[in-house]
Amino acid sequence: MSFKANDSLTEQIARFLGNQIITGNMLPGERIQELRIAAELNVSRGSVREALLILQRRHLVDIYPRRGAIVASMTAGDVRDFFELWFVLLEQAVSHLAHNWQNDDLADFFELMTALGECNRNDDLDGFYRHGVSFLGALYQHAGNRYLEQTLHDLLPLSQRCLFAILRAGKSRIEQTHDFLDGLLQAIIARDQSRLRQMIQQFGHDYSQLAQASATALGADGS
Repeated sequence: MSFKANDSLTEQIARFLGNQIITGNMLPGERIQELRIAAELNVSRGSVREALLILQRRHLVDIYPRRGAIVASMTAGDVRDFFELWFVLLEQAVSHLAHNWQNDDLADFFELMTALGECNRNDDLDGFYRHGVSFLGALYQHAGNRYLEQTLHDLLPLSQRCLFAILRAGKSRIEQTHDFLDGLLQAIIARDQSRLRQMIQQFGHDYSQLAQASATALGADGS
């Protein structure tokens, strides 16, 4: 992801730094040097501080008095706690979509599944990751509850971090995720609430285990 300043400078800085964290270019526990970042991006230190506050709300950064900001940890326990909450909220959003979709509400999902399938066949990790995040964003728009939708959007960067860590483990993880999303869409089309709950609960458990293993391996690498 390249950096390009525009009118929403603080948000641009937050997205740039957030992407560095999500993709593992900035590791858990790493101290974030405001002056260096400000110089590299040619922005003010104040703008960087405001961006770090945004990242703190998105659970990617921890800020401590007199110590400054560090990349938030991603231990197995952190991942377990996150997935316990995330999949409960995700189940509510998906259930609402399955019960209420009409006419062209699913058009974006069909397009995204086509793109995901192509990325899966071509072993395109970055493309699959981007379209997977778009799939989640589309789901959130149909949550049917503005507080639920906002909470899911607030948790999106953390879910991106876990998703990227899982997908980069290899082809089998991409295929597993593709099969889940494809099956999820089919259950939504059929308005099969029972099947949706079963799928989300099982996949949530499996994905949590994978993400916890990824977090443990990352910690073992010296983060």
